Order: sequence, then structure tokens, then C-alpha cells
Amino acid sequence: MISFDIAVIGGGVVGGMLTRSLSARYPNHKIGLFEKESGLGLHTSTRNSAVLHAGFYYASNTVKASLCKEGNKTLTQYCLDHKVNIRKTGKFLVARNSAENERLAQIKKQGDINGVELELMEVDRALKIEKYLKVNDKNFQFLYSPTTSVADNKGLMKSIHEDLNQCKNVQVFTNHKYTDLIENKDQQTTFNVLKMSNEKQLVQAKYFVNAGGLYADVIAKQFNFCKKYVIWPFKGSYLINNRPIPEANAIIYPVPPLAGNYFLGIHTTITTDGHLKIGPSIFPALWREQYNWKDNFVFSEFSEILSLNVKNVISKDMKFYAQSLLNELKKINKTYMIKEAKKLTTQLDQIPENQLHEYFDRGKPGIRSQLFDTEKRKMEQDFIFEHDKNSFHLLNVASPGWTCSIPMSEYICDIIQKNNYI
Repeated sequence: MISFDIAVIGGGVVGGMLTRSLSARYPNHKIGLFEKESGLGLHTSTRNSAVLHAGFYYASNTVKASLCKEGNKTLTQYCLDHKVNIRKTGKFLVARNSAENERLAQIKKQGDINGVELELMEVDRALKIEKYLKVNDKNFQFLYSPTTSVADNKGLMKSIHEDLNQCKNVQVFTNHKYTDLIENKDQQTTFNVLKMSNEKQLVQAKYFVNAGGLYADVIAKQFNFCKKYVIWPFKGSYLINNRPIPEANAIIYPVPPLAGNYFLGIHTTITTDGHLKIGPSIFPALWREQYNWKDNFVFSEFSEILSLNVKNVISKDMKFYAQSLLNELKKINKTYMIKEAKKLTTQLDQIPENQLHEYFDRGKPGIRSQLFDTEKRKMEQDFIFEHDKNSFHLLNVASPGWTCSIPMSEYICDIIQKNNYI
């Protein structure tokens, strides 16, 4: 058996940053970070859009709104300080019709409430910043977010790992998969991890932190948390250009829907090395790590998630879902996705229509760990945390969790400290 004051399960960006914060907050405590893969952040943390969101969409009474602006600022500074590649692109919202044009002012108002820097721009000024913006009507405005950026997500995870290796009170264990809870009582949690050799290792900790991502709900249920929730995984992928095309300056998004549980619309982003990304396509994964049709298959997950999807397709409370699935099915066709992107940008106008699909390959897919409330039958839109004196569970840290990882870590440490959990 190995023993720690604090054990953290899950070495994604949030688990890594949280371990870093716990190390600074509790320098005399021995901390163990356990990650099932061979390196940190090999799932969502390096399979996302890599966008540092500004935080203007989120309702002002949400934890997301309270953390995202600071997350953008601190993660940007972290990247600069640690020489992680970052590209300060800015972000434009493009109105495609008069209703969306009117909606821009509402989004600007929400951004103002959240304290996020935004500007409504006339056509001429916007085109000076991004010449490839699609002008659907010369009288429409564009909404511009100057603080939105993109960063190298793999470089970020490498830097976090290096940081943790410098923390004298932290040990990082890769190839150590949490399997089951043995005992959970006051200031003593005992659990098993499975090592790469298929040998079980018994671990004991005074405090347990679950940052298990796609498996956070499974772990939390063993601690009698997450009673009304389940992770509903969605697989997304972007198209990435495979041959030279004109290079844009900014990332470009459509105007988001007014309200409800909607999938993200097609948008364009830029990698730090200048590649165009179009997407995402979003479709329910049939098991939690279904990156393709064979790997990581777990029958119990397949059965549970298939049942969840069927129930939601026929549910009166989820009317939007069946229509959304039909719309998402269109994205199987690469040409369709590119044509949707052309409603936002003129970047591809010089490429013949019949050759568009040849310029793009599908990137590596990622899976969003979306939390679903089985009682209210709705997708949770805010971060969800459940905790007590023995354990803390991060249940819904999907987008903008990556952006918010630094202030979220401090937020969680504050809760732990305020309640004298450690």
C-alpha cells in the first residue's frame, strides 16, 4: 500500500492544474496524481478546439461566467510564461440573417454583464482585422472578441507535467488506472489502481479528488455522489486543411442559438501553426472512449448509453434532440461542412466546389464528457461539483473547462479550505 494526504484521479488539464494548486496551497501535504494513460491529457485535454474562450456567452449566475474571463487571462499568461505556443487570433461572430444580426446586441449585453471586452463593428472596420469575413449584408454588424486565442494543447499538457515534476510534494503516476473503492470513511479513503503490468496497487489517502473526466460519474457513484446524473459522451471532430490555402487572422463563429440544449454550430478556428480547422461534427459516442468503431469497447457502457440516446430521442422534454441529430448527420459529408463554413468566411472561395473535399482531412476526434440530469431530463450547462469531508468530485467540466482550468483549481481549493476538508 502507498499512502498520501491527497489523491487526485485524472491527469487532464483540470486534474493537472488542480494538483498544481493543491501543491501550492498545502505544501506540507503529500499528493499523488493518478492517470490511467501513459501521459497526461491524452483525452479531452488534447483533443479539443484549443480555443481560450473569452466568456461572454454564459449566463451571469453561472460558475462558468464567474471563471471564464479570469481563466482566459491566467491561461494566456501561463502560456506566455511557460513558452507554450499561443496565437492571439481574436474571434468574430458573423450574422447570417437579420434575426442573428439583432441577436448580436443581446450577446454584447451579456458580455458587458460578464465584464468581457467586446465590440460591435461595422463592415469596413471588421474587414481590416479579418479580410475573409463573410459579409452577408453590408448593413449587418460583426461582434468582435479581442481576447479569444488559440494555444498548443499538447504543449500545455507537457508544461503542466513538467511543473508537477518540480513540485517536491507531488508524485505523478501514469499507467495507473483507478478501478474500485475499497473503503471510504473519515480521513481515510482506500482504493485500487491497476498498473500497466495488470498488477493492482492499493492506495490510501486522507482526501480524495475525482477529476476523472469521462469516468467522473462512475467514480463519484462509488462514493454515493452523482445520484441523478450520468455522463453522456459526444464525439466531435474537425476538418483540417492538408494543402496550402489562404491564411486567416481570426477565428470565426456563427451567432449561437437563443436558448436551449443545442449542439455547437460549424465554425472556423486556426491552429498555432496556421492550419484552418472547420467543425465540429458532433454525434453521440456509443461508449465513453469510442474514438473509432472498435477500440475501447465496453458492453455495459454501450448498453447504458444506447438506452439513454433512445429515451432522449423519444422524450417530450428533449424535442430538440432528434432534430439536432438529423442536422448533425449531414456533417458526415465533408463538402457539407465546408459549405457551412463558407457562410462565415470567404477564405475558400477560390477553390472549385468539386475540389473542396480534397483540401481537408478529418482530425483526431475528441469526446465531450457532457453531464445529463436523468430526473429533469436535460443537459447540464454549468460546471457541477459535489463534495464532502472525504472527497471532491468534478462532474461537469466540459467547455470552457480547458480555459477555466487555473481559476477553477483555485475555486475548488477555496471550497476545500473553507470547509476544512484538509
